[in-house]
Amino acid sequence: MTDRPFIGLLIALVVEARHWTRIRWEFDDAAYLRAWQFSTISTAMVAVLIWLDGDHSMALLNLLSWLALLLFPLQFVQNYGMRDSMPLETFSFLAKRRRMRNERLGLIGDSVYFNYGNIFFLATMISAAAGSKADSWIFLPGLVLLTGWMLLGSGSSKIRSLAPVLIMAGGLALAGQIGLKKLADWIGRGGGDGEEQFNPNFNYTQIGSKGTIQQSSDIVWRIRPEALSPSPLLLRTATFNFFFGSTWQNQRMSATGFNELSSTLIGEDSYYLLREGTAVESLAGLAAFNLRGAVSDKSPLPLPGDAVGMRNIEADGIESNSLGTVRIRPKFPIIDGAVFWNGGTNPESAPQPTDDLQIPPSERDVIRSSVDRLRLRDEMDLQLKLARLRSWFHNEFRYTRDLTIQKPPIQQQKDGHKAPTALAQFLTDVQAGHCEYFATATTLMLREIGIQARYTVGYAVMENDLKRGGFVIRGTHAHAWCRLWDETTGRWIDFDPTPPDWLATVSQQPSAMQSFYDFVKRLREDSFIWRNDPSNQLAVSIIIGSVGIIFSFFIIRRLWLSKRQIHSTISSGDYHGAVVRTPLHTLEIPARKHLGPRPPGQPFAVWLARLRPSLPDAQLLDEAIALHQQLRFDPVPPPHDHRERLETLARQLEAGL
Repeated sequence: MTDRPFIGLLIALVVEARHWTRIRWEFDDAAYLRAWQFSTISTAMVAVLIWLDGDHSMALLNLLSWLALLLFPLQFVQNYGMRDSMPLETFSFLAKRRRMRNERLGLIGDSVYFNYGNIFFLATMISAAAGSKADSWIFLPGLVLLTGWMLLGSGSSKIRSLAPVLIMAGGLALAGQIGLKKLADWIGRGGGDGEEQFNPNFNYTQIGSKGTIQQSSDIVWRIRPEALSPSPLLLRTATFNFFFGSTWQNQRMSATGFNELSSTLIGEDSYYLLREGTAVESLAGLAAFNLRGAVSDKSPLPLPGDAVGMRNIEADGIESNSLGTVRIRPKFPIIDGAVFWNGGTNPESAPQPTDDLQIPPSERDVIRSSVDRLRLRDEMDLQLKLARLRSWFHNEFRYTRDLTIQKPPIQQQKDGHKAPTALAQFLTDVQAGHCEYFATATTLMLREIGIQARYTVGYAVMENDLKRGGFVIRGTHAHAWCRLWDETTGRWIDFDPTPPDWLATVSQQPSAMQSFYDFVKRLREDSFIWRNDPSNQLAVSIIIGSVGIIFSFFIIRRLWLSKRQIHSTISSGDYHGAVVRTPLHTLEIPARKHLGPRPPGQPFAVWLARLRPSLPDAQLLDEAIALHQQLRFDPVPPPHDHRERLETLARQLEAGL
C-alpha cells in the first residue's frame, strides 16, 4: 500500500525469521531503551526530510507511511532477545527514573512488561492506511484478512466467532474511509463550492466587507532576472470579466476551460509555449527570469501579462485558458524554471465586446457619473485618459487595509428604496479602500467609455533581495489591477490605478521571526531543488549510501560479536520454548571421559558438579555452574561481562581436565 514493497518484504522476512534461526542476543532493558531512542531520532530525521520536500498537505501521511520501518528496531530487539516482552518504562523517562530510584533504595520493583508485537502490528496497519495506494479496493479486505491471521497465529480459539465482527468492522471502515475522503475534499477547498482553493472562474473580493485585511508575510515565490533582463512589475495569476455585487467571475465558463500546452524538448531543455505558432528559437532574445516556489495540483503560475513561454519546469502538464490564466500539474512540490516575457504578444485571446464592456445595472449610474466628472469621454488618446484616471485616484483617494464600507442589506432594496452599493460608496463618499476597489472601479469606468477591460489578480514585484539577488514575492504582495485592450497595438496592457502609497503599508524589513521563517523556507526549497537536480544525484547517493553503510556496519558488527545460539524450540510437560546454551556446555564432551554419559533426567549442573575431584581448583567449577544457571534461568538478562567470565572459566576448566 505504501508503494515500497521491497522494504515491506524485507521487514516481514526479518520479523518472521526468528522462527527459523537459533541466533539470539541478551538484550536487556538498556537495549530496549537504545532501540526506542534510535526509532525516535530516526522519526525526527525522516520528518525533517519530508518537511523539506515541501508538500505540507501530505507530510503527515507520508511520515505515517514510514511508521512500520521507523518502529522496527523495537520489534527486532524483542524478536531476537531472550524475552518476549519489554518494560513499559522504556517509553517514559520519568518511569525509568522512578524504577532506578526504587532499585537504589531497595524497593520492590513494579515494572510492567508487555509484548510489543501488537503495537508493531498496529503500526504496520497505520503505515498501510497512510500509503499512496491505500485507496485501492484490496486495502480493506487485506486489513481484515491480516487481522484475522494475527488472531489465528496468537492461538485464539474464538477466530470463528470473531469473523463476523471483523467483516462488520471492515464495512464500518469502508464507510469511514468514504466520509473522511469527503471531509478532506471539503477542507481542501476551504469549505467552498469548488474543487480547489484556487478557482479560476470566481474571485471573492472584500468589497462591501468591513474589517482589516490580513495577509501572510511568508514567502510565496522567488524570482531572479537573468543577466541584463529587467524585472516584471506585476505577475498575474488569474483574470476575470464579469462583476456582480462583490464577486468577479468569468461570464462564459465554457469559454474559459483549460487547454493543455504542448511541450517541446530541445536537447536536455523542455519548453512550454503559451501561444501556438511561437518558435522556441525566438525566446533567445526575450527578457527572462528564474521562478522558484512551492506548488500543489492545479496551482496558478504567477506570470507577466505578456509572458511567452517557460523552460525546464518539471510538470505532468501545464494548461491555460482563454483569459490568460496558467496553472500547473506539478511532478514535484517545488518548481524551478525560467519564464520568458516582454515579447510583444499576449497569451490570452482577443476581447469579447459582449463580456468585456459589460457593466452591472446596479453600478451603472455611479460609474457614469464618475466618468462624466472626469470628462473621460473627451477626444484624447488612451494614455491621456489613463493618466487622468490615475491622477484622480492618486490625488483624491486614499489606500487603506482598514475597510469601513458595508454593502447595503437586501431589505433596503425593497419598496423602491435604492441604497448605494459598496462600490458607489467608495467612489462618492468614503474614497478610501484597498486595491480591489480601485481595480474594480477602473475596469468598469473604462468599459463605460468603450475601452474593453478585465479585472486581474496576482502579485506586485516590490521586494528586492539585495543579499541574494532577485526578488521575493510574499503573501502581502498580493494585488489587483486591470488589463485593458489597446486598439492601436492590438494588445492587452496592464494598468494599476491603486495609489502608490499602498507600497508603504507592506513592511520591507521583516521581523526577526519572519527572517527565521524565510530562512527555513529557502532552505526547504533550495535543498529540494539541489537533491533532485540530476547533476547532483551521484553526490546525494554517495552521501546517503556512505552514512547508511557505516551505520549498518557498526550495528551488524556489534550484533555478530554478541550473538549466541539456542537449542531448537522444545516442548516438555508444561514448558514450551527455547533452551539456552551457555559456554559451559562446551565441557560436556570432555566431561564424558571422566564421568561417562549423563544419565537421562539428571540436570546438567548436577552431573557436571561430580567433576570436583578431577579438578585442581573446584571453586572455579562452582563459580562457572553459578554463572551457567544465571544465564539459563534468570528472567532478567545478566550483564555481558558475566558471559565473558563464563567463557574464560570454561576454557580454564577444559584445560584442567
